This record gives sequence, structure tokens and C-alpha cells, in this order.
Amino acid sequence: MYALMGVNALFLAAATYGQVPFAHSVGVPGVLCTLIGVRAAVWLFRRGRNPEPARIRRYLMGTVAASVLLSFAFGGWGYLLMSEAEPVRSTSIALFVFVGSISCCYCLHALPVAGWCVLLFGALPVTARLVFSSDTYLMGIGLTFFVASGVILRSLSKSHAAFRETLQSRSEMSALINALQSSQEHYRHSVELNPQIPWITDKTGAVIELSPRWTKLTGMRSEDALGWGWTVAVHRDDLPHVQEIWAAALQCPDGGGHADVRYRLRLAAGDFRWFRARALPRVDTDGQILSWYGNLEDIDDQVAAEQAVQASEERYRLASLATNDVIWDVSLGHDRIEWSGAAATVLGYPEAMQGTSRGWLVERVHPDDRNRVLGQFQNLDALDRTQWTQEFRFLASDGAYLHLVARGYVVRDAHGKPARLIGSLQDVTSQKRYEEKLRQAAHYDALTNLPNRVLFSERLETALHEARRSGGQVQLIVLDVDRFKATNDTLGHDAGDALLCEIAARLFKAAPVRATVARLGGDEFAIICPGIQEGELADTAVQELLAAASEPMTFNGRQLDVSLSAGSATAFLDGQSPEELHKNADLALYAAKSEGTGQVCSFKPALKTAAERQTQMLYDARKALHDDRIVPFYQPKVCLRSGACLGFEALLRWHHHSGLRSPDAIGAALNDTDISSKLTDRMIDRVIADLQLWQDSGVQVGRIAINGASGDFQRGDFADRILNRLAHAGLSPSLLELEVTESVFLGQLTETVSQTLAILSKAGVTVALDDFGTGYASLTHLKQFPVDTLKIDRSFISRLDARDREDTAIVSAVIHLARNLGITTVAEGIETPFQAAHVARQGCDIAQGFLFGRPMAAAHVSDVVLNWSAPSVLSVIASGMHAVRRAPILTTG
Repeated sequence: MYALMGVNALFLAAATYGQVPFAHSVGVPGVLCTLIGVRAAVWLFRRGRNPEPARIRRYLMGTVAASVLLSFAFGGWGYLLMSEAEPVRSTSIALFVFVGSISCCYCLHALPVAGWCVLLFGALPVTARLVFSSDTYLMGIGLTFFVASGVILRSLSKSHAAFRETLQSRSEMSALINALQSSQEHYRHSVELNPQIPWITDKTGAVIELSPRWTKLTGMRSEDALGWGWTVAVHRDDLPHVQEIWAAALQCPDGGGHADVRYRLRLAAGDFRWFRARALPRVDTDGQILSWYGNLEDIDDQVAAEQAVQASEERYRLASLATNDVIWDVSLGHDRIEWSGAAATVLGYPEAMQGTSRGWLVERVHPDDRNRVLGQFQNLDALDRTQWTQEFRFLASDGAYLHLVARGYVVRDAHGKPARLIGSLQDVTSQKRYEEKLRQAAHYDALTNLPNRVLFSERLETALHEARRSGGQVQLIVLDVDRFKATNDTLGHDAGDALLCEIAARLFKAAPVRATVARLGGDEFAIICPGIQEGELADTAVQELLAAASEPMTFNGRQLDVSLSAGSATAFLDGQSPEELHKNADLALYAAKSEGTGQVCSFKPALKTAAERQTQMLYDARKALHDDRIVPFYQPKVCLRSGACLGFEALLRWHHHSGLRSPDAIGAALNDTDISSKLTDRMIDRVIADLQLWQDSGVQVGRIAINGASGDFQRGDFADRILNRLAHAGLSPSLLELEVTESVFLGQLTETVSQTLAILSKAGVTVALDDFGTGYASLTHLKQFPVDTLKIDRSFISRLDARDREDTAIVSAVIHLARNLGITTVAEGIETPFQAAHVARQGCDIAQGFLFGRPMAAAHVSDVVLNWSAPSVLSVIASGMHAVRRAPILTTG
């Protein structure tokens, strides 16, 4: 419409240019074209949009108004031009105006009111001028225009009626679509969700409605399961996963979430079954969640079937273990072999990749091996195992024979008949030549006939190289025979050799097919497992291997117990080079042996960190000894009855460039026999020197306790070292107390420990059992060894403030036990008046902890002793008594 009106205005202006005033021929059409352009721009802006009905109505009203105004202006301008132009131009002007008006009217066929107005204000003025002119010709044209206008207006009325019918049809269609969508929504919720146990939650996920079948299934009342009560019936191992899935669904924006989770429910009988819960949200028009609809489906049978399928798939995975060369799939019923992997390059027959028959394979087998291979194929039905292994020579395309190792797994059909043979062919030609060379070079252990350390290193390097090429993995397992030295010492080297040979044979038999079992020396073995899948030889699998090798054996009529410890490391994850991999496997072995006999440990970065830390600790300890930086710090020990200071415990400290450090910083050194004994000797020397100084000053500090470790007893002269130093200093042995932990009573040094403690006790040195209750001590030890004092571990004391029943009972039991045995008790780690009052009330003799004094340098001990106030100590203890009386849970004594 706007284009027609604009074109007519331009042509009409051009036709009358120079015949009417400039303002009428150029100015007026210019304004009209500008207005027409603005309205056309509005139309283009709204074109293609889908506005709301109210906006559509406003736009149509604007269109009517614009059409009327523009038509009025256009018609008035035409009337003006007819008045000013030459009479001969009247017909042309009238024609332009009328054609433009009826064209615009036609474009507005859906708006009859607008069309009437366009004809009325646009075409009527010029038509009237023509009808009422004195020229018969012009009058005829005007009457013709009038009749044409009537016909157009009638057509407009019919078009408007059709337009209204269209709008009505569209409205009805929209209502039908909405009804259909609502019906589909209800249908989706009815069909998609299994109705076995339907449930509904609010928008937060809390259950608000639950099927009565829930009660019948679980024995839990429906009202008890509302909200989040239903989680009580979920298996505790599955509950975290259920909560995670449900939380993720609830947090999904704009109601786009859903929940689908499987878990076990406890039934009314107490057993568990697998169920599947699914839920979808119901949302409003803005996408906001109103509620959740869900159901619970019993899938226990399905899960059982899935587990059976998984077991079957696992068997298939084992059948396709990494033989990184050629993979084959033999269809026994169709005489067909499918090849993959490196078949084309290894065998030299690219056409084999398209599949071959068994005859094609057998024809190329070496004549000396052919009958054996054919016999294996023909006897698959009689094979009582699933694994199939064969080695033969194969004629390659270049005319040379390859040594191939065929490994496969027999897949049987539902009737138990062999249906497929799945496995691999490995080209071992170069390996055969290499093995011959190694045998000639005597790279085997003379005792066990296993590869020795040299061949082991070469095999490990080869395995890593192949793994890099193929993208596979290699696992290295290092094993050590437990208590082997004891076997040699007690039964002789013949028994030890027989034990090693038996273990070698068992490991070789139990190891994976492609594995290399080597003896590295002494009682150490190693197994290289190339081509493994990730996690294939996990700790449990290695334990099974150890179990096969750890059965008891008989030597000269005597049964020998066999036990091995193992550490493992995986190539490229735990080490890039053979040396690094072996080193890390050794670290894992050491960690396994530290946990006891028959243990397995996989390498972890923490083991390397711990080893480096241990090395640093040993260095620091040696450095501290060399630089004479070991000093004792003294912590007072208080009599709980009198408040007096009875003595001190000498605690090891050492000077570091970063400051004073505790023994924890060199903890690994305490497990080293040599360093540990040197640290103890240095502490004894320092304590005796301090005792001499205090004695010369007339300060009575009481008894000083020093700590002894297991390593101190291994040399057998520990008692002499202590007593000789005391005698040389002129000090009484009664000034010294030796504290040992329960671990010294265990192992092979029991007799030595017993003799040492007996000598010290007889000389006057008291013996204290430190950290009592945290180790392996028993009443037998208290009876067997000369223990004068029991020190209750601080871990039990620290939880007294928390009213811990178990720790309270332990503390009370230890105190009463010691009292009945005539043994003095010391409570370590006393930090609060409550703790002091509690142990005092139970009958404990001595307390030690920060409440009475922190460890201090020797220079401060004299001042502490001289200024010690027993009444103040008793006052502190008394301040905690009130709290003890208010806590009947603790007053078990």
C-alpha cells in the first residue's frame, strides 16, 4: 500500500512539475513521501514478529489512522493540482489519484473501515470534481470511478468477513492446541512413570504423597516416609549417591531437571532389593517447578541379569587381553576368521583384513606344526577350559616363517558347544632368537632357573619399550620371602635353597602368561607383567598370586610355612624408566613389609615422599649428632597427693637453623638402630651432666626419666652403658628412670630386654612403661618384666573433658590395675584442672603435662624447683574437683 501511494505521488509530482507552483509540485509530495516512508519503516519493523493480541489491535488502529490521513492528504493534493494544472492534465491527475486510492483500498481488504475511508477521502474529491464538471467526457470518467468504487467496497466487505472467519478459526485452533498439550502432559506423566509405587513431592523434593504399597513393601508407614523419612529405608551404602542425584535434579534451572537413580531398599522382612526411582518435574508457564512426580520400580531381577551380563563381558575382556600385535575372531560354525590389529603388517597379507577361512590359516602353518594346530581346532569341543594357547610357525608373505604364539578364549553357545575362538597372535620370532642368545649367555639364575637380575633388567626395558609403542601398560611386582633368614639360620642353607626353588616354581606357574618371573638375588623375586589393562593386577590380584605361592611346603619331613610380601608399580604412572619403576616397586615392598608378613602394597607418590622425608630425617639426625645439637628439655612430674615436684622427664630436642625442633622432625632416625642408640647415649650424657650440675649446686630435682627405644637393646650392653656413666659421674642409679614403650617387649629381643631391665632395676634404676594402652602390652608383660611405673597415654587423658565413657573407663581400669599390682601410675598430657582432679580422684599417683609446666631447658630447672609451690598445685587440682563431682559419668571409681 505504502509503495503504491509513494510511486503515485512521485509520478504525479513529475507530471505536474512546472505547471503548478513549486510548493505544490515538489513540497507537498516531498512531505507525503516522508510520511509514507516513516509508516513503511514501522511496517517493516513489525514484520515477521509475533506480538500479543493487544499490540496487534493497536497496530491495526494505527494503520487505519495512517491510511485515512495519508489518503486525505493525497486526495486533497490531487484536487488542488486539478484546480491549478492545465485542463488537459485533469484526466491524468484524476486517474493517478483514483488508481492510487483503489490500490491502497485493495491492500486494506482486511480492514473495510480503512478502505472506505481511503476511497472517501482519497478518491471522492477528484471524482466529485469530475462528475460536476461541465465537460461530458470528464463527467463520464467520474461516474465510472464512482461505480468502480462501489464494486471495490463490496469486495472489501466480503474480504473482511473471510478475514474474521480466519481469525475465529485460528482462535479455535489455538484453544484446541492448548487442550491437546494439556492432554499430552497428563498422558506423558501417566505413561512415562511406572505406577508400581507412585509418589509426589513438593518443589523442594520433600515427599508429600506416597502410594500405600510403600507400607506393604517396606513395613514403614506412609506418614513416616513423608518429607525425607523414606531415606531411612535406603541402604546406607547407596544413600549418598541417591542424595547427590536428587540434589542435582532439584538444582537444575528452569525445571529442566529429572532424577533417575537405582538403589537398594530394606523390605519389611529386613532384606534388601534393588529399585529404580525416576522423577520428572511439573512446571508452570514460566518454567518454575511446582512439584515432582515419580515412581519406584522393582528392578532386582534386572540387576541380577545385568550382573550376569557384566560377568560375561568380563570374561570377554579377559579373552582379549592385550596382545598388541594381531587379534583374531574365529567363527567355528561358519569357517570364518576376522583379523584386526596389526594383521596386515605382521603376517604380510593385507587381504587378510577382509576375513579368511580356517583353511587359509592352516595352509600357511609349518608342515611340522600343522597336525598339532588342526588337532587343537578339532578338539575344542573336548577342551574342559576356556583358555586356548598354541605356538606354531607361520609362512609370511616374504617366504619366511614367523614364530607365532596364539592365545584365545573359547566362547560357547547356549548348548555348551564351542561357537567362537577369540584371541590374538603374537609374533615372537625375535623373542625366540633373543631367548636363545640369553640362554647361551647364561642369563638365568643357577638355583631356580629363573631369569637373573641382568635378564630381568633387559626384559623390563623391552616391556617398557613395547608398551610405549603400543600404548599399553607394564606392571612390575617385587616380592620378598618373609622370615627367610630365620629359615636359613634354624634349618640350614639347604632348606633355604629348597624354599627358594619351590617359591620360584609356584610364582612361575601362577604368574600371567606373558609375565617374566625373575630372581633378583637372595630371597627377592620380581614379576614383569606387560600388556596389562589398567587396574588388571590390582592389590587383590597380586594377593591371589601370593596365595598360590604361599602354600606350606615340606622339607626333609618338616613342614615349612611360606609367606611373601609384595610391592608393585605401574609403568608410566609410577615410573618412566626401568630404574625408576624398580625403585618405586621396592618402596612399595618396604611399605608392605612394614605392615607385617604376607602384605601387598601398590606404589603411591606418598611412599616416595615418605622415603625422601625419611632420608632427610636420617641426615638431620646425623647432622645434629655431628654438630652436638642434641639437648634435653625437662618437664616436671607432680605428686597429685602432696603437690610436690617429684622429678622430670628428659625430652629430646635439637637445634635446627629454623629453631628448636622436637623428635618428630627426625622420627625415622628412632627406627634406625645405629642412630637411635647414639641419640640415646647423647641424651644420657646430657642428663647425667645436668644432674651433676644440680647436685653440685645443692638443688634436689628428684628422679629424671629418660626414654629408651627398641634399637637401644639390640647391642646387648644397654644396661652397662647407663650404669657405667652413672658410676663415672658419681651419681646414684636411683636418680634415673628408664621409660620404654610396649613395642620393646615384642619380637626376637624379648630375652635381651628382660635381662637389661632386670640389671637396671636391681641397680636402682626404675622402669616405666610409657604410652600404656596404645600398643600390644599384656598383663603377662607386667608380670614378666620389672615395671615400676605405668604411664597412661595422653590420648586417653585428652578426652576426659569430653566425658568419654570408654576413655574414662580405660583410665580408671589402668589406675586400679596398677594399684593392685603395686605399680605407680603417671597421667601424661594433663592440661586442665578437670583432668588433674579426675585422675587424682581415681587414685593416680603422678601427673605430667602443660598444666604443671612445659618442657624447659636445663638452665630453668633450678629456678622452678626452688620456687615450686605445692599448695598452689593442690589449689589448681582442687579447682577441678567441683567439676568432677558434677560429672557422675566420670566418677566410676
